[in-house]
Amino acid sequence: NIISTMTTKQLTKIENYVKKATINVDSQHGYPHLLRTKNTATQIVNLLKLNSKIDINLQQAACLLHDIHHIKYKPSFLNWLRESKLLHQVLPPVLEQFNLNESDRYILSEAVYKHTFSFPFRLLNKKYPLYAQIVQDADTLDFLSEIRILDLKKNKNKSRFYRFLSLISGLAKYGQKNIKTRLNIPEIIDHLIQN
Repeated sequence: NIISTMTTKQLTKIENYVKKATINVDSQHGYPHLLRTKNTATQIVNLLKLNSKIDINLQQAACLLHDIHHIKYKPSFLNWLRESKLLHQVLPPVLEQFNLNESDRYILSEAVYKHTFSFPFRLLNKKYPLYAQIVQDADTLDFLSEIRILDLKKNKNKSRFYRFLSLISGLAKYGQKNIKTRLNIPEIIDHLIQN
């Protein structure tokens, strides 16, 4: 296990940066989505008692930065397919300003780059560290949440891509029913239901 040394001060700097940087990012990928993803990831870590295996500051930072490419690139079908490539362009210069050590930068970057395509493609991160698994699962849970589906319907006229997604939003109901097949840590659903 690589030991993280991310401080609360560094996490706060990242959170403040993300809050400002995403002010003009649409609500599907803006700060409220990033905050829900961060909170869900923290809930996963706490419910599964993973605190000894995860640096919570680093986990939260990865959640806050997982859609950072949207500060530069608008939502589109092509950009969705190229999401990891776009993140490889945008994330490294963003991370420069936070004075992270090499291992924290590596863990955080890997978790951000690997968060895509659990739904609908079921490309999971089971072979990757917990950080990548948890960011992907927290993002998937938010993607399939009622709040996100309602927000998509409300904003469907903001882009052709969202209009297309709203037409197939019925797939989200399928995803909700089969959520365990879209998660790296499917047992989290049982814990979430209990709580």
